[in-house]
Amino acid sequence: MASEGPSKDPHDKGCVLFTIPVELQLSICELVVIEHQPMLLNCPCNSSYRGRQHELEEIEEAWEGGTMRPPAQPAITQTCRALRELALPIFYKENVFRSCYCRRNRNIDAPIKWLRMIGPENRKLLRHLYFYDRNQGYDRYTPKDLAKLRESEIFSEMGGKLETLSSKYCSAHLVTFGEWTRKEGEVPLANEEGVPRLRAPGEM
Repeated sequence: MASEGPSKDPHDKGCVLFTIPVELQLSICELVVIEHQPMLLNCPCNSSYRGRQHELEEIEEAWEGGTMRPPAQPAITQTCRALRELALPIFYKENVFRSCYCRRNRNIDAPIKWLRMIGPENRKLLRHLYFYDRNQGYDRYTPKDLAKLRESEIFSEMGGKLETLSSKYCSAHLVTFGEWTRKEGEVPLANEEGVPRLRAPGEM
């Protein structure tokens, strides 16, 4: 999370937000840019919709038709440079970004494209980027999909680091960039009871 105030830019003088204490600026930005559900980078796997084929088909059609797509940077970050410097690190550090990696390898094309688009500096800010499958035994029964993920440009070109955090609730692989390390005692989202913060609304 940002700990310093925004840069002084003559174009930012009209922004009322910067007339209040930095702590309040950060709190407001957190309310605006942090989502309370995972932000999906591609269509979820069918394991998240067991026995609900109709719902799965609707989700797949939405992704194929472009109604659903990977998240764009929040509108507030497009208003001025100072707001961008303040809000964008919060957006990438605090939100949960989730990708499916099952089925055909082309399914990870969307997250690869998204990671390229946000650039190396923003990739280093990511703290909760998960490649996820609701089936806790998925990697054991279909190891080739995890192998394809490991061979992707995320690791061969972008320098991603993968940490497997699968449990009785799901198959989950945390991807980080840069020199970030987890704080002592911090529990990864994939190790929380029931993994509530990795599940999107309507999923099992």
